[in-house]
Amino acid sequence: MDLPQVISSEIIKKSYLKHECSKDVALILSLEQEFDWQIIKKLNLSLLNIVHIVGLRLITNLECLTLSHNKIKKIENLDCLTKLEELNLSYNRITTIENLDHLTKLNILSLSGNKISELKNLDNSLQLQAFYISNNEITDINQIYYLKRFKYLQCMDLSNNPATNNNRQLIVDQFPKLIYLDNVHITAEERSSTVEINDEYSLAGSEILGDSNLIHKAFLNETDGLQFFNYLYHEDLDGELLSKWNSTVRGAFATYKKQITDSAMELYNTSLQKLTVRDEMFSKFKMSHNRFERKLTYESRDIIKEFEEIRRLRMEPTEQQLMDIETNGMGISQDSFGVGVENDHFSIESFVSVSEGDIIIMKRKLHKKNIYMNKTIMDLISKYTKLVEEELKLFLELLVPIFFNMRAIISTYSEILSENVRLAVNNPIKIIPKEFINHFGNRFAINDAVVKMSDKHMEMIYKREELLNSNAKKWAAKSIEDLKNSEKQRFWMVFEEITKYCDNVTIWLKSLKKL
Repeated sequence: MDLPQVISSEIIKKSYLKHECSKDVALILSLEQEFDWQIIKKLNLSLLNIVHIVGLRLITNLECLTLSHNKIKKIENLDCLTKLEELNLSYNRITTIENLDHLTKLNILSLSGNKISELKNLDNSLQLQAFYISNNEITDINQIYYLKRFKYLQCMDLSNNPATNNNRQLIVDQFPKLIYLDNVHITAEERSSTVEINDEYSLAGSEILGDSNLIHKAFLNETDGLQFFNYLYHEDLDGELLSKWNSTVRGAFATYKKQITDSAMELYNTSLQKLTVRDEMFSKFKMSHNRFERKLTYESRDIIKEFEEIRRLRMEPTEQQLMDIETNGMGISQDSFGVGVENDHFSIESFVSVSEGDIIIMKRKLHKKNIYMNKTIMDLISKYTKLVEEELKLFLELLVPIFFNMRAIISTYSEILSENVRLAVNNPIKIIPKEFINHFGNRFAINDAVVKMSDKHMEMIYKREELLNSNAKKWAAKSIEDLKNSEKQRFWMVFEEITKYCDNVTIWLKSLKKL
């Protein structure tokens, strides 16, 4: 039988290196004398026989925490994780939702597979976008209505609870902003349908569509998904009225709406998938970037340490020497590269064996390391740029058939609408309903409206395709340009630090020679 484990710094580090780092990066980080806990933003502690949530105060930058498939009975000790955006506590032994008040940035919460019967204590998590609580013990249908306060909620899974089975349509009606329910996309037909409320049971659940933070900072928008049909019919009163022309047109309109929405969701999911790939590529690049930055830091520290050993006496200076140093302003603050050398005092004798030539040699070594670092990172950026360009090319190629299909759908619907309108308005015996005559004025205007509606929708799809292409290219180009600018700033910042440090040592040395 496996013994319960306590979350320790060693377990945190081991899990992070195992799940979130490549082998090379994990090896480098494992060899460091002092581990930087602030680099951990994602942590997987699943399947570790953990009983209590403790020991997380070292990782305050954490954004995603997974504690699934453990033996946790109580949600506790998460107050320090104020940056947490995703929390997975599925398949534990939790009975009560509690102690989440400080997690105000939480947007994904998974509590599936526990023993929860009441939904409560989530009032501060107003950014919640995805909520999973399937396979629990919710027996009161009124508990589900607690979730209506979360205006950003797009996805939820409430399946396999006593109060939530066989009531999909009711959930759709009660949560108009949901996108997925029970891992199935909510269709336009479901949105337009009505259902009689069953007082005995209701509601059910879903899965998250994607990383919303990723979407907000990229090229996707509300028209690339469920809202695409609304985008086409925005302020199109003529088109809305014509869609009610007769039973044939109404049927064609329903098909048109479904097919366009399905295509738009395909567009959205394709964009999101490629966006996620690019985000993963960027994360890997940042890991490599951090690796070389650390390498430069440690090598620069060694150069400075070697130089300091030359000029430092291995003894404490006398009081008179300290006074002389203080009087001549010879204290140096070694803040370059985050060196962290102890703030010792140096005696005058410690500089006897140091010359200006030694300072020049040290400066050259430091600059050489900085140039090496710059070249390495720029090479990495070049490789990353090629990968992004390849991914972007593939993405744009995937868009072509999707938009082609949208235009074909519009063309089919327009033909059906045009044919039915033409037959009616060209028939002198046919009586056109008053609502059409009152709106359009005459039979000729009705024909014109059909053509204009078709052209308008076709034009809007062409514009959206062009804009999506343009925005995707701009987004990729900007991310690469930001990386290059960041490296330029780093290079010149380090260059200035090296120069300043060496100039201070030179001034100090000249002051000593005057004594």
